[in-house]
Amino acid sequence: MISILVLEDNEHLREKLATTLRGWDFTTKVFTCASNSDAIELISCQTIDVALVDLDVADGDGTITIRHFKEVTPEKPAIVISANVDPERILAAISSGAIGYLHKSDSSIELIGSIKSALSGESPISPGIAAALFRRLQSSPRANKLAAIGSVLTNRELEIIQLVSKGLSNMEVADVLGISKNTVPSHVRNIYRKLQTNSRSEAVFEARSLGLID
Repeated sequence: MISILVLEDNEHLREKLATTLRGWDFTTKVFTCASNSDAIELISCQTIDVALVDLDVADGDGTITIRHFKEVTPEKPAIVISANVDPERILAAISSGAIGYLHKSDSSIELIGSIKSALSGESPISPGIAAALFRRLQSSPRANKLAAIGSVLTNRELEIIQLVSKGLSNMEVADVLGISKNTVPSHVRNIYRKLQTNSRSEAVFEARSLGLID
């Protein structure tokens, strides 16, 4: 059973999403808000298992909420639901900690299925969003492409892959960084997903190939 936060400043869409989520028998609580400030307050005082976040809200960019949510609960998934298809905004959202990116008007989106995928460590993404992102990467010079890929890893994930490359175990990584041992596997899984790898050795090799680590 999970609790879900919906950050969406359009009242009609906010209530539509909330109604769908409340009809899911796996949901215990659905919190709704229209601003970053309200979302951050909820995250600070409530247990949130999944955050659904619009990027364009009245008091700024929704990535503010995503970053706060990931700082408080790094192991919990945040999913963007937005009409924005700007590749730079997509990359910025992923860099802030979003695990998925859904387009508001994409009729192929199955909200519950996307949340299930995110909870399983997968990255739900609308086809149109994926196409826009790949066009951005394919059209970039190599240096810019590497920078774009590198920006997908958070600073914490870069620290972790650097330590993993030195042969440290998850427990040792947690000790060095002074973080909970329970959060390290979640960070490692995110690194695998973002680098499209399946093991520590593959992730280290890919990170080195991209120039992300020494």
